[in-house]
Amino acid sequence: MKTTENHQTQLFKGAGYLIGALITFVLGISLFIFTENFVIAISSSLPIGTTFGILIEQKFQKEENHLSLQRTKLFTGLLLLGIIVFFAILFL
Repeated sequence: MKTTENHQTQLFKGAGYLIGALITFVLGISLFIFTENFVIAISSSLPIGTTFGILIEQKFQKEENHLSLQRTKLFTGLLLLGIIVFFAILFL
């Protein structure tokens, strides 16, 4: 008889949000260096970093539950929308 083991991470609650904030800072700084425009860097890095922070936090705090297909499509759509808006602002 097989048993499933649950390997939950030993990180504190909110670690995913902190990693998302770190992603936001790094992405914002790199976009600012790339575009030399503060508004584009902030408006592009905030939605992407926030979405990644939420996804990482949910991944850390869930035990055996996986994200449903509908939620995965929603987050993928949000990331794609952020990237499209970034390039639209950059080139228009």
